[in-house]
Amino acid sequence: MRNYDLLKWFAPAALGLSTLCPAAALALDIVDYTPGSSFTLSLSAGNPNQDFGTVHIQSDSATGWVLLVRSTQGGKLSHGTHPSAVPYTLTVDGIQVNNLAGGNDVTVLTKSTLTCPPPTGCTLPVRATALASDIAGKPSGSYSDTLVFTLNNQ
Repeated sequence: MRNYDLLKWFAPAALGLSTLCPAAALALDIVDYTPGSSFTLSLSAGNPNQDFGTVHIQSDSATGWVLLVRSTQGGKLSHGTHPSAVPYTLTVDGIQVNNLAGGNDVTVLTKSTLTCPPPTGCTLPVRATALASDIAGKPSGSYSDTLVFTLNNQ
């Protein structure tokens, strides 16, 4: 069995309309993604529902918010030095994210009431699944993707 190491996912936090979130803006609507440290893709079993980190949300919008996510690699883990890629499916707080393949922002959650208020906020688990059949035949090495989360007020 070969091991496939995944590099740490990088995901810049975003505020409002996809501008980077300053760390000192704690009273504003904030989303912060903390990636899982690393994991190994399993050739025999795949990676069902594996931990990819957490998204922390703080929203003070009384009318609710929309959480968006975008994959810069189109929903695939790309090999660092080879053109190989492994597709995966993503869930946030148990909700499957549809169609990361286009590389566009995709709606993850929509809330119509005040939820995740500062300073406490909400922490949502981010999980992913890669199928063993998609891993088979791929060269070993480091694979990565970048997730960009955006929080917009309604």
